[in-house]
Amino acid sequence: MLSDKRQYQLLYFVFYASANGFIAFRNVYFEELGLTGGQMGLLGAVLVVAGMIAQPIWGVVADRYAAGKRVLLVAAAASGVIVLAYPFAGGFPEPFLLLAVATALLAAVRSPIMPIANSMVLSGGLNYGQVRAFGSIAFGIGVLGIGWALDRLPTDLIFYVYAAGMVVFVAIVVGVPEPDADLTPDLQRDAVGLLTDRRFLVLLIVATVIGGISSAGSAYFSVYVRAIGSSDGLTGTAWMLKTVAEAAVFLSMARIGLSNPTKLTLGAVVYIGVYFVYAAVATPTAILAVQPFLGVGLALFYLAVVNFAHEFAPPELSSTAQTLLFSFGIGTGRALGQLGAGGLMDLVGVQSMYYFLAAGGAVAVAVSLYFHGPAVRRLGAAVGTSR
Repeated sequence: MLSDKRQYQLLYFVFYASANGFIAFRNVYFEELGLTGGQMGLLGAVLVVAGMIAQPIWGVVADRYAAGKRVLLVAAAASGVIVLAYPFAGGFPEPFLLLAVATALLAAVRSPIMPIANSMVLSGGLNYGQVRAFGSIAFGIGVLGIGWALDRLPTDLIFYVYAAGMVVFVAIVVGVPEPDADLTPDLQRDAVGLLTDRRFLVLLIVATVIGGISSAGSAYFSVYVRAIGSSDGLTGTAWMLKTVAEAAVFLSMARIGLSNPTKLTLGAVVYIGVYFVYAAVATPTAILAVQPFLGVGLALFYLAVVNFAHEFAPPELSSTAQTLLFSFGIGTGRALGQLGAGGLMDLVGVQSMYYFLAAGGAVAVAVSLYFHGPAVRRLGAAVGTSR
């Protein structure tokens, strides 16, 4: 019998192993169907906005009725069926409408999976980083394999892989214990109180900005690689390097002991540097060289925001806080990032688009300084005294 920790590690491994192709290569599939950058961006925004609308509802249901496990079962099973609509779109003269409907439905049912899984891990007293690392490992291995496979097989393979993975995911969730819930008649009032907490609002702003540039950079990366004359194999190798570094940070951060504010700011700084390299250098060697740094930045970001949200929320709002973070914070950023990046790609090209994403990273750095409050004030006082 596997321990709770091992079951959750396996759960994250399977989810990210099955979702990697959809995340990394869906825009390549859309490009093959003849969609423009603007249409790809719109589909990316639909994917996020539908999830944003659904996530808070799922989170409140999970908290109010102690239904986290049941929500995961329904979400995984339904998303595994809906994703099979994508391969059929290729047979339509105008596939965009079918893709938009399928994307909205998929996002609505898929959206609670990771926020509620995160909440269950944290509520169970487990180390989030040591569990989430298995998702990074799986994603890296999976996207490397998918990248190589897509040099030889049809791109719609990614959707069948996701569907098969959700079958395994459901089987694992059955064995995961249902978390306890502290039911309260003031749940709605307390959720509103969470949104009026200044710390939580600033966290949502940073999550929005970094979520936007991260999502846009990742969603169009496979298109970018093809645009500079490289193959899908390079995309897979790059994702593998990124996720190995990401997993290493998740596993080791408890021993390193960086504070959440430091993690958040460093994560944003890394995005600035990596995206500048994408835009200014754009060679396969340079792209592969910066992938480990991108993995470090992503891991630092997620460690900071997930733990901040758990810290700021009362115990009875654990799932609600995570779903608010992923919907109104990261989700809003993803929607804006997908729309903006798609338009920028049509306007200035996919390579130059990364200059604008790097500028977004600078905004995130500036806002993240709020969490350094006393340290920043001491530094300002020291500078003033020296003058």
